[in-house]
Amino acid sequence: MAASGELEQVFVCQECQRALKIVERKGVKDSTLQALKTGELPTYLDESHKKKEGDAIKRLAESFVVLSESKVVKRPPENVVGNNTNFHAQVQALSKIFEVVSDKCQVDCPLCDQCSIDLLRRLRDKIRDVEEECKSFQRCIDLLKKEDLAKQHNSEKEKEEEEREKLLSMEVRRQIEEIRKERQRMRKQTKQLEEDSKKLDECERLFWEEYQEYQLELAVLQDTQGALQQKIEITQQQLEQLKYTNVYDDAFYISSKGHFGCINGFKLGRTSSEPVGWDEINAALGQVVLLLSSIAKQVQYEFQTVILQPLGSYSRIADRKSSPEIFNELYNYSSSEFFIRQGTSSSSAGKRFNTALSLLLRAVKELGDYGSRIDSSFKLPKTISGDKIEGFSIQAVAAEGDWTKALKYLLLDLKALLAWCSQHSASGWKTR
Repeated sequence: MAASGELEQVFVCQECQRALKIVERKGVKDSTLQALKTGELPTYLDESHKKKEGDAIKRLAESFVVLSESKVVKRPPENVVGNNTNFHAQVQALSKIFEVVSDKCQVDCPLCDQCSIDLLRRLRDKIRDVEEECKSFQRCIDLLKKEDLAKQHNSEKEKEEEEREKLLSMEVRRQIEEIRKERQRMRKQTKQLEEDSKKLDECERLFWEEYQEYQLELAVLQDTQGALQQKIEITQQQLEQLKYTNVYDDAFYISSKGHFGCINGFKLGRTSSEPVGWDEINAALGQVVLLLSSIAKQVQYEFQTVILQPLGSYSRIADRKSSPEIFNELYNYSSSEFFIRQGTSSSSAGKRFNTALSLLLRAVKELGDYGSRIDSSFKLPKTISGDKIEGFSIQAVAAEGDWTKALKYLLLDLKALLAWCSQHSASGWKTR
């Protein structure tokens, strides 16, 4: 009884963890319980079970602590030692049995009655499910057998179908091979096209670079051309203005101040009310000679009767027909002697001066006649006859008022010649 109580404390249910009581079933010969009582193990356990048994005994032995003799106080009685040995054997046997049952059934043992009933119910349900599954498998097997029979009847059709499928497969393989070759060819062509595209991109890049450079150069050239064209237009405008510009009007400005005719501000003539200095008269006569010589050169005319020497205030003039040529001074350098003797003309200087004035008037008339020959519309405004102009003598022996008028008319004829010369230069007439 003591061993049975101890067994109740060793084993528990593996499901509900309640303590188990080991009892004998009526009508059942349990060799295992007999082995537990006698301490002998069954002989039908195989080697693996014996090995597991040895491991269980080893584990059970390790749970005890072996005391040395010095710590033993009292030796237990023999019957107690025997009972302990029998208890250990029973525990080892039951442990081995439970291990074998657990391995075989795939269920942790031991179990109590209620847990065993529950386990049996679950196993029955599982068996029923397995039987239903087996029936389903059987139906599938029957259906497959029927299909096999139907396939046997249609074997010829299947063979033909297989032949067609084989031919179709071969055709598909051939087409696939052709497509593969075509793809390889297309890849090579694509690669070549990509290389050509890269070359074209490079050429395009170079083209645009050169194009931009050319555009820049073109813009610079256009700007330069525009600037040059603008300069040409401005120059042409200036040229047109210069064509109609008479420089002689600025170089030889002829005007009048009261009774006097003036050239570049120098007065010609003398009156009792306004005696002009001979320095100013000499300068005015020098401007007249220079103007007359400039007009002749402009119209490319050479005087036939006189020779002019424009020397400023000391200009001279000679008669081309005299031999030898004698230049007469067109200035007065001895004003006192001149006026003292001008009435008698005993002064040689006065005679040369009067001769020079007459020759100057002749030169104006000759150039005016030349202008009338090449231009019928031109005519001197004041008539010249001999040494008189409009009936007034050009020589200084005349009265001061008449001489001043004659010089003023002389400047008017020169002004007309100057206007005609400017028109001649602008229109580009050719001389005869």
